[in-house]
This record gives sequence, structure tokens and C-alpha cells, in this order.
Amino acid sequence: MIKVEFNDVKLEIPESWRDIRLADYERLYMQNPETKLDQVRFVADVCGIDADMLLESPAQVFNTIAGIIDFVFDSELPPAASVKTNGKEYFISFADRLTLGEWVDAENVIGSDSESKLSELLAILCRPIGEKYNPDLAPERAEMFRNLPCDKALPLISFFLSRKRESEAILNHYSTVMAQAGRFLKDTKTFAINGGGIKRLPIWQRIRYTYLIRSLEKQLARCSDFSSTE
Repeated sequence: MIKVEFNDVKLEIPESWRDIRLADYERLYMQNPETKLDQVRFVADVCGIDADMLLESPAQVFNTIAGIIDFVFDSELPPAASVKTNGKEYFISFADRLTLGEWVDAENVIGSDSESKLSELLAILCRPIGEKYNPDLAPERAEMFRNLPCDKALPLISFFLSRKRESEAILNHYSTVMAQAGRFLKDTKTFAINGGGIKRLPIWQRIRYTYLIRSLEKQLARCSDFSSTE
């Protein structure tokens, strides 16, 4: 914290994410200050001070405080799959290892109007190695994550975001490959129908050609069905 004093008023201003709890971040990250007044209220909210006091203070004080908390506009810290707190290390469960109960509870949190979705999701998806999911522990764990400083909590959030981007990149690449394979199959069949030298091949090569084309069609059909169910 950085101490700022003016007009006999002493303030403690957060200077990094370690000075802000995840509970505070959950309250702040949905805000979208547009007007100057919104910005004043946002800065006051970050610092936990009265907005009216800022409005009555010299503009230089506001500019100084706003400069100190500039870090809040860069909330994506390097991703981490685990965090250590209270003498224990908690690890994020990967999607392909989640139980049905975890999926259902996580979906309920995402679809809810809760203002603490991030900490509630971490309570479901982040726990010590070897520990089975226990929904009865979720409220206590959510409170623990809410009180976690953001320099420890935000890397977990960044981990989810990085995995989402990786999945989207893989899906886009997959779609591109599928489209190219489909065009290749269509061009090859057209080439064969028009002759394309196929008739000059020995009979065993023509049989092999027909087999490979049918095999490629089946594989593309299976891939298309798999993609449509994801």
C-alpha cells in the first residue's frame, strides 16, 4: 500500500494486485466507467474511499491516485494452474477429468446472477491433489478464494482464459483442415471422373484408389459427426 495524505486525511492506496482481494476484483471487473464521474467513482471504489471526498479534493490528488492504481487495467497475469494458501496447494481440475457433479455445479454458477462467480467456480474446480469433489466444502472454499489476494487469484483466472484461447485456436485449425480435406476429396473425384490418367493404372492400383477414396469419405464423415456433437 502507498500512503497518501492531504488536508489531514490519510489514505492507503493499493499499488499492486497483492493489495486487492479477489472479492474486491469481482465487484470491480464488471464496471465499465465511461464518464469522468464514473471514473472518479471507480477509482474511489478501488481504493475503498468515499467518492465525494475525491470530488472535493484537488484534481492533482485524483490524478496521483489514478496513476498509482493504473495496474488495475491490466488484469491478465501470467497463467498458473495452482495456488498455495494456508499451507496447502490447490490445483485446477482439467475439463476432461471433471465429474458430472462438478460440471452441473459449475454450469449452475455460470448461469446464476451471483456477483462472486469467479470465487465460486474456483471453489468447485480448484482443490488439493487427490481430493474428491465435495459440494459441501464449496461455500467455505469460495470464501477462502474471495479473500485471496489478486496476485495469487488472477493467474488462475488467466489459466482458464489461456485454455479457452488454445481450444478456440485448435477448433479453428481443425475446421480449416476439414475444409481443405473436403476440397481435396471433391477435386480428386472430379479428376477421376474426367479420366485424369486413372484408366491407365494397373487394375490393383485402381482398386486401391477406389478403396482410399471411400476410406477418406468415411473418415471425413466421422469427423464431421464428431464436430457437430462437440
